[in-house]
Amino acid sequence: MTSIFNDINRSSVSIGLSVFAVFSIFLIIEFVEHNLAFGLFHENPIIPIAVESDFLTYDDLITGFSMKYPQDWDRAQHLDKSVTFHAPRESNSDINPADLGIMVIQVGSNTTLASITQTQLDTLKKLYPDFQIQESVESVFLGHPAHMIIFTATDNTETMRKAMQIWFKEDTKAYLVTYKSDNERFSKYLPTIDRMLNTLYTYKN
Repeated sequence: MTSIFNDINRSSVSIGLSVFAVFSIFLIIEFVEHNLAFGLFHENPIIPIAVESDFLTYDDLITGFSMKYPQDWDRAQHLDKSVTFHAPRESNSDINPADLGIMVIQVGSNTTLASITQTQLDTLKKLYPDFQIQESVESVFLGHPAHMIIFTATDNTETMRKAMQIWFKEDTKAYLVTYKSDNERFSKYLPTIDRMLNTLYTYKN
């Protein structure tokens, strides 16, 4: 299976995978929520790489996408119709060490990827004063032009977080995927995130 991370500098991601997209927040960034971009995380041991036989299928017929996720991950639906998949908590911890969030927003047919990118970057800079981009590349995701960034910032708990986002447009829908963790565990979960995103499928209008 081809990795979705083909366009990312491997040294920037710090793993031996072929290198990405994703997206915790999306396009019309008024909808961006802090909890989609970052979370509270603690120490995590070596993470076993999930195989697809251990995956469940999530189908969202309202926003129009399907994706597989590890059966031991939790899933949370939000009022804005976004969904977040949470990695299992450790013993003695009340938080999840990594999350993958997906949001779908209706946009105008003339909305460009460039305008989505500018709005998203402006919003992240406004939300996080110490927002620092580590990687920013144009890519292709599900056959559509896409933009991917890897960045760090201090969240509202005064903790430094690391996140990877990708956004793309399909017809009148804008998709934002966000993988978030902390600096130390960011690379440990990438193999599982890669497998999850390789199963992402969007339903055509």
